[in-house]
Amino acid sequence: MGTELLQEYLDTAVMLAKEVGPAFKDGFWRTGQFAATSDFAAEDKQGNQADCVTAVDCFIEKTIFTRLRQIYPEHKFVGEETTAETGNEYKVTDDPTWIVDPVDGTNNFVHHFPYTGISIGLAINKEPVVGVVYLPILDELYTAARGMGAYLNGESLPLIRPPVLTTPTSLAQCSMVAEHGSARCAKIMKSRLDSFARLLLDKEHGGACLQNLRITGAAAPDLALVAKGVAEMYWECGPHAWDFAAGVVLVLESGGAVFDGAGWWGSNVPQKDRVPWHYG
Repeated sequence: MGTELLQEYLDTAVMLAKEVGPAFKDGFWRTGQFAATSDFAAEDKQGNQADCVTAVDCFIEKTIFTRLRQIYPEHKFVGEETTAETGNEYKVTDDPTWIVDPVDGTNNFVHHFPYTGISIGLAINKEPVVGVVYLPILDELYTAARGMGAYLNGESLPLIRPPVLTTPTSLAQCSMVAEHGSARCAKIMKSRLDSFARLLLDKEHGGACLQNLRITGAAAPDLALVAKGVAEMYWECGPHAWDFAAGVVLVLESGGAVFDGAGWWGSNVPQKDRVPWHYG
């Protein structure tokens, strides 16, 4: 795919993110069209008290997809809220597919914590190629397209380049961002907490002695932190496509690497330089 077409897709995503920005701010501050509690309409998502959806989520997703269908009627679309309406079933094919989280970090959003934003990704042949993560309250616009670099408000990423204290050689020198998720059954929570314990325990007790663990409440902005250079890694189990489609492009284009359960995935790092992480 030529850079000219990728740039067009990126420009479209940026345009739409900015277009819905005012509605996002109205929802966050409960002003304008979302001033009344009934207009905001926060409710549990599919009966899960640890997850929620608002009228703002639905409005922004509908607005973005309506505009995208006008511009690219032949493309496919996957959105968090429309997927929830159909029982969490979705499929990303080889066709150009726009993947949108209209309010990433909805729990942050409803509690007025500004670490929340709009995530717009485009995948082609099942590979994310364009990513825009816009945090309107913080006035941070992250943009990236494959082979074209990653940027924050027009400045090349990463903003912070190692070494900070020293070039990390183990998890004991790293800051990690992660999430606890919205699934709260005992089995899943025990697994997650056990993983956090193994990361945080000192090496004398069998852990990695991770220097810092941050749980911020929003997946796409978490990946943006890695791209920015203020965290060494992001780790999550069971994210959906809309959680990472835009963010992984930011990470890859800022010089990072992305892994799935099978190992290296989508990285720009040459095969000969791919050294797996170990700790202990």
